[in-house]
Amino acid sequence: TRLADKEGSGVQPGGEAAVIGMLDTGIDQTHELLTGKTITEVLLDGAKDETGERFSHGTAVASVITGARPSNFADRAHGVAWGAKLAVFAIPLGTASDAPYNPASLTGLRSRDAGDAAVSRYVLDWRTSDGEPIDFLNLSFGYTGLIDNYSATQLEYNYGTTIDVLKQSDRASNNFDKTILVWAAGNAHGRDCTGGSYCVNGKVVASSPEILPGLVVRIGDLQGHSIAVAALGRDGTIADFSNRCGSAANWCITAPGEEVRVAYFGPHPNDRKKPEDERRGIRRVGTGGGTSYAAPMVTGGLAVMKHLFRDQLFNTALVERLFTTADRSGRYADTSIYGQGVMDLGAATAPVGTTQVALDGRVGGTARPLQETRLDLGGALGDGFARALGGREIAAFDTLGAPFWFDFGDFAPVPDALQMTERLHDFMAPAPDPLALGARPFAFPHWSEPDIAERGANRLEFGFLATPAGAGGGHLGLAEGAMTLSLAGRDGLTFTAFSTLGIDGPDPALGGALWWRPTGANLGLRAGWLAEREAVLGTSAEGAFGRLTAHAAFAGLEKEAEVGGWRIAGGTELGVVSPRPHAGLFTDLSPLTTSAFALSATRPLDDGAAFRLSVSQPLRVEAGRATLSIPVGRTKGGDVLRRAVTADLAPTGRQIDVEARWHRRTASGGDLRLGAVWTRQPGHRADADPGLALLAGWRRAF
Repeated sequence: TRLADKEGSGVQPGGEAAVIGMLDTGIDQTHELLTGKTITEVLLDGAKDETGERFSHGTAVASVITGARPSNFADRAHGVAWGAKLAVFAIPLGTASDAPYNPASLTGLRSRDAGDAAVSRYVLDWRTSDGEPIDFLNLSFGYTGLIDNYSATQLEYNYGTTIDVLKQSDRASNNFDKTILVWAAGNAHGRDCTGGSYCVNGKVVASSPEILPGLVVRIGDLQGHSIAVAALGRDGTIADFSNRCGSAANWCITAPGEEVRVAYFGPHPNDRKKPEDERRGIRRVGTGGGTSYAAPMVTGGLAVMKHLFRDQLFNTALVERLFTTADRSGRYADTSIYGQGVMDLGAATAPVGTTQVALDGRVGGTARPLQETRLDLGGALGDGFARALGGREIAAFDTLGAPFWFDFGDFAPVPDALQMTERLHDFMAPAPDPLALGARPFAFPHWSEPDIAERGANRLEFGFLATPAGAGGGHLGLAEGAMTLSLAGRDGLTFTAFSTLGIDGPDPALGGALWWRPTGANLGLRAGWLAEREAVLGTSAEGAFGRLTAHAAFAGLEKEAEVGGWRIAGGTELGVVSPRPHAGLFTDLSPLTTSAFALSATRPLDDGAAFRLSVSQPLRVEAGRATLSIPVGRTKGGDVLRRAVTADLAPTGRQIDVEARWHRRTASGGDLRLGAVWTRQPGHRADADPGLALLAGWRRAF
């Protein structure tokens, strides 16, 4: 079974459902990798437009999130979420220094608290022109200082106003999505240092993230919507420069951060010794390294997840899923370095565990495995059911509650229209004398068994793995391979009871049929009843479809006559079926009306041979409908979204079989048979090509 188009109708690729924010230096929107993007830039706190006089950090970060594929590097990857909306909030930022590592002081944090709180409040309250808030905020900057060296009390006292804003408590109380804060963990590892517990042999051992990405360790109300991102090097191990996850392991993840392809906007190498006002800004595609570029990998990944899950999961649920599906194999199991592991976007957007089809109103409630869900259609329904379901989506939910969409029609495939196995079985079935009057002609279209009534009244016969006499293409064909008990009464009255219960192979069914054909008469009547224990006209259900049962009543008329050396025989059968669904997606199944007919002309030939022409229609549903309640998604709160679908069960076409058959009994006692069958609209499908079958066989019983 294949997944349906996960993007949905009218949705652009690459995270279009998400609004991504960036708090950075600002960007150059005219860069090749960023032109044509939906980008809003807001200058805050005295920031100025990027001019290229110095390297534009924000332009590089933005390209990792949403950059286009560069025309001159067609083999290079584009930004992770190339279809997302991007809001860039420019603030003045310093550049990394070669000076020894100097952690931020508490006094310094206190001096920045009010300004940082104001900027954070503005960004978190910002909305697009359509009123959309920021879903994921990329924060590829920070203050020096390992979080392990600061206590919760110190941070709340000196940086408490900003922390209160970052908590987003107002959104939690209103059950709104929180903005996910994605922080670069820091690039302090291995830097020169002059003292402190973190300084070993003159180098920083950055065993935890810096202050801002590390706030999640100390402030419980940030846990769930604040992420620290460490960087992988090209060799797949933690980058030499990257801070480790350490005490933030439960809220930290790693992503590629070395030699990352980025948009470059800044001075030409020849201009770097010139004063800033004399430098020329150039636009190129280059490489960059740092947790600054690992963080936007994760930010873009979350946007892709939001898009592919059609915004049906809370942002915090996306974070939980990202952590759960991260690669923790081998060396990545070391949480002190890699935290939750390495981001695996493929795993994050694929089903986790067993995918279930919900049968009630809550995700995680009553459900059935998707892999077990199937509707095996009987021939009488043709393509009616499949046509109603094809092209529709059904949602299933994985172990983590994420929705995935599938083509519903894949779970009710149209059966083989020509049914060659059944045709061969019919062609080689035991055959009585085809010329004997009373050798019940109403066959669909095969030779039928001789009537027990012809062998005398009050006669009782038992059959095993048999088909009720005269079944052919009518309702009794559903009881093939049954145990039968037939009783012949007076004046051509015959009753047959049958059951397939307990017999391995056929669908459980039982019932009875009554035939009346006075001795010597050329007109006969039939009536019967059939109960299917696990099917409706041979259509069985599994998994989320539940179980199907049905009762059918049918009646028929058959007549034969001798005309110019031909024996003309014909019959028709009509039925009413009462189906019933049990514990599945079906909410209603209306009564079905059914029909079948056959007309044949048989002529004797020399040497005991016979030739027959026949026209027949196998059992077909003429009218009926089914209503199903199909899960199509979920709310963020976990309620299953359902849609009622009504299917017209009458197929689009009407199968007509035209058959020519030659039959001759050989001197050795065998049967030699030749035949040809032309089929119009096989499988009762109007769009099915006609079929022609040529058959030959020899049969002898020992």
